[in-house]
Amino acid sequence: MDKENLDGYKNLFKRIIDVDKEIVFFCIGTDRVMGDCVGPIIGSLLRENYGQSMVYGDLENNVTYENIETTLNEINEKFENPYIIAIDAALSTSENVGKIFVDNNGISFGNSLGKNFNKIGDLGIKVVVGKDYNNPDLNFNVLQNVSLSEIIKLSKKTFDRINFIMNK
Repeated sequence: MDKENLDGYKNLFKRIIDVDKEIVFFCIGTDRVMGDCVGPIIGSLLRENYGQSMVYGDLENNVTYENIETTLNEINEKFENPYIIAIDAALSTSENVGKIFVDNNGISFGNSLGKNFNKIGDLGIKVVVGKDYNNPDLNFNVLQNVSLSEIIKLSKKTFDRINFIMNK
């Protein structure tokens, strides 16, 4: 893990460690589309290490646009004041493919596929898996054709960084 990226993660995650709320990981995506399964893979890795109670969305129970509202409602009923870390695959410019971005304001969900949702989460982690063509049909094709080895590599890299920060 290079020092520049690690320092950026530390600064952003410092907010989590100091916050007096229960942390909940909200891993968005489906295992039915290769490029969109980053969230569920990370969710499964988190669940193995941190237990079921704080992780929503994994390879067995995907969180997608079909159940996102229901799942958020479930989290808000179960936790009094959760700190939600939303994790999702993203499309961006060619230069950003393979990069991981952390946003202190959560993430927008479904933009590249023409779906408009409000920001989700208190903190957002976007894993860029492909190029955004600003066309929902082309973008869906991009997500369907991402290499499995690249998805696994990016998922593990993201999990390793989260795990490192959470154990500081």
